[in-house]
Amino acid sequence: MTTCDYGRRVVVDLPFERALPETVQAFRAEGLHLVGRFDVREFLERTCQHDFRRYVLLDVAPAQTMLEALLEDFGAGAIVPTHVAVFELADGETAVYVAEPFGGLASDAPWRSASPRLAALADRTSSQLAHALDRLDEVASHRHTAATEAFVM
Repeated sequence: MTTCDYGRRVVVDLPFERALPETVQAFRAEGLHLVGRFDVREFLERTCQHDFRRYVLLDVAPAQTMLEALLEDFGAGAIVPTHVAVFELADGETAVYVAEPFGGLASDAPWRSASPRLAALADRTSSQLAHALDRLDEVASHRHTAATEAFVM
C-alpha cells in the first residue's frame, strides 16, 4: 500500500473481475460495509458514448461509526462514507484507490480541534481502511502465488 494525492492505493495482480469482489470482501472483513456502487464505465458509455476501461466507484462505511457520527452531528452523515475507486490497468492488474476518510477532514487540524469525537471516529475509520487494503494486498499476493505454483507444477 502506498499513499498518493488522493489517499491510499494498492495495485493487485488480479484481473478486474476477481479484484472487485475481493476488494468488497476485504472491506467487509474490516467492518466496512458497501453503501454505494457506481459503474463509471457504464455511465460514460450511456452519457458520453465513450468506451472506457472497467472502473467502479464504491462507497464504504462502518455501521457503528455512522451511528456514532450521526448521534454527534446529523450533518456528519455526508462525510462518513469513504470513496473507493477500483479500475483495471492495461497490464491486467487492478488499482484500488481509497480516499481519505471523513471527506479529507481527518487531516485538518482546526476541524480536529473543533470536533474531537468525530476526529476519533475518522482515525478509527482510517485504521480500518488501512487494514482492508493490507488484507486485499495479502489475498491478491496469496492467490497469485498459488496460481503461479499450480502453473509450474
